[in-house]
Amino acid sequence: MSLPHISIAYPRWIRRYVDRDYLDLSPSRVLPMAVLLVYGVTVGLVFNTGIDHPYDKLQHLVFFGLLTLAIHALFCCRLRISAGVAMLAGLAGEGVQALTPHHHASLLDVAANSVGVAIVVAAIMLVRAETRIAEEEAVASEGVPAPVQSAAGVLVSSSSVSPSSSS
Repeated sequence: MSLPHISIAYPRWIRRYVDRDYLDLSPSRVLPMAVLLVYGVTVGLVFNTGIDHPYDKLQHLVFFGLLTLAIHALFCCRLRISAGVAMLAGLAGEGVQALTPHHHASLLDVAANSVGVAIVVAAIMLVRAETRIAEEEAVASEGVPAPVQSAAGVLVSSSSVSPSSSS
């Protein structure tokens, strides 16, 4: 028995931003981020977990690494946006903690957040580079012309690009 496809109707103004900014608001991409945000708010602001240094920093590192991956999926693989949003979330979280009684903001927490984001960004960049190299080697070994990216970002066959069409 297969599960029915869930289709969510968004208001027109949300759909316009989704189409323009390459957001994917499907439940499979939104749910991991929602779970991480609930976890972050409850552990970071509601409860005082009592996790001490260095495990607190490890928790920051892992949480912001996972948050970067979730944001990366939501923004359809826009790495700069993903990293920027994750960093802003870390800074905002520390700012809220600075204003909340019985909590404190820490530059070491911001550093741990940044390291978590940086590790994930580096891993994604490494995987992308390895994939690109493998694709280029496969194209070169087959003797097939490599695809060319047009100005609009669309991949086209290099045989379909005429010398006169380039400016």
